Amino acid sequence: MRVQDVMKLSSHKLVVIFLSVLMLAGGTQSYAIDKTRYRELFQKLSEAAKQKDWQSARDVLTQIGRELPAPTPRYMLSVATIEARLGHKDEALKWIEKYVATGLSFDPSKDEDLKALMAAGAGEKIAALMKERSLPVTNAEFVCELPQTDTMPEDITYLKSSGVFFVSSIQHHTIYRVSLPKAGSRQCSMEELPLPAEAKRWPTLAVSADPKRKVLWVTASAMPGFSGIPKEEQGKAALMEIDPVSGKVLHRFDPATTGPAVLGDMCITDQGTVYVTDSIGGGVYRLHGDLQTAKLEKIADGLFSPQTPVLARDGKRLFVADYTMGIAVIDLPTAGAAPNLSAKLNYLPHPENVAVVGLDGLYSNGDSLIGIQNGTEPERILRLLMNPAQTEITGNQVIHQIGQLDPTHAVEVDGWFYATSNVGWSKVDDNTGQLKPGEKFTAPVLLRFRANAPLHSNPAQSKPPAR
Repeated sequence: MRVQDVMKLSSHKLVVIFLSVLMLAGGTQSYAIDKTRYRELFQKLSEAAKQKDWQSARDVLTQIGRELPAPTPRYMLSVATIEARLGHKDEALKWIEKYVATGLSFDPSKDEDLKALMAAGAGEKIAALMKERSLPVTNAEFVCELPQTDTMPEDITYLKSSGVFFVSSIQHHTIYRVSLPKAGSRQCSMEELPLPAEAKRWPTLAVSADPKRKVLWVTASAMPGFSGIPKEEQGKAALMEIDPVSGKVLHRFDPATTGPAVLGDMCITDQGTVYVTDSIGGGVYRLHGDLQTAKLEKIADGLFSPQTPVLARDGKRLFVADYTMGIAVIDLPTAGAAPNLSAKLNYLPHPENVAVVGLDGLYSNGDSLIGIQNGTEPERILRLLMNPAQTEITGNQVIHQIGQLDPTHAVEVDGWFYATSNVGWSKVDDNTGQLKPGEKFTAPVLLRFRANAPLHSNPAQSKPPAR
């Protein structure tokens, strides 16, 4: 599930945005985050920024940097902003250059100090490079438009036994069957799955096909603040097993949590094990075994905003896109062993110039991971290259980036990844789900691209495909 953009810049000062969320980074070894220490440093940084004590803020950033194996794009840009406040132009430009090397961009006009810095000399050259790296990359092709413009298709899956795509709908609290267009048509056809009223009370988020049971798994969440949801239900969530023909709810599982939850993303293994994440509660859950006696078991906790989980090739680890942090690595409990919910969070290491934040969808493809990155500027579909053991990210390739891409998720079918785009999150208020003033929904678009990642990737940092 997409959350508020963590990299995009609004009309606020860059340093203020940084104080909204500090994103950690990767290095050459898997690393753990001490959340208590993080919060302490965050508080110090907030206080220094409120007082406009930029030297103290820079000192705290130095302490934060010591906690990190390597800086992230947000850290880079935040250091640059504060160095500019201190009048250290060369140092600020150095950090901006590091940021631009990730392929991400920002609008210097949002900050007066950076605006002046980027307007001449070395700053002007860096600005030109940033503009060049933001140019469209189009390695995905158009498949169809969805005829219902306000669907907001958050997730997509494909049930091989029936040869049908399914998408979830944020706005309509339901699931639709989607059939590819006939020759000469630009529109896919949509047919609502007849879910019972109990399954349509809240926005539907994740939908995944279960190849073993030949059913659908669907999550619904009463997202706090969303309009139309009774106050007493806000924060509740459910995981449901659904008959893909009748829409009947076969089984329902509720997370055992005392706080609000949003079950936003999930994956299903070939053996029928379900992994689902709670994007606001920070937990990762597992469901397996006999569904008559099974429980939705929390196997990890303390993530910042967990999105799509994906099983590592060794079957012993789970990769989770932690939206504001990177890609978390969860060691799966062995049969009969209790999960260690107090364990420190570990994240995949990666080169400094590879941005792994703002990831919503995440999928396995050979040694690589396919990432749907909708929390950055520009929004992108990426291939994250990994070493054969899948213990670190070694580089990345940009598959697709265009203006207003607005993607969320994808599904692999017969050698292609089909991805939802123009979903509509950029047009609605993240807190209420309602259209922003002056906005209107336009047709969601289904894209596809080849699933042709090599099994053993080049360990060197890869350049984007030719434009």
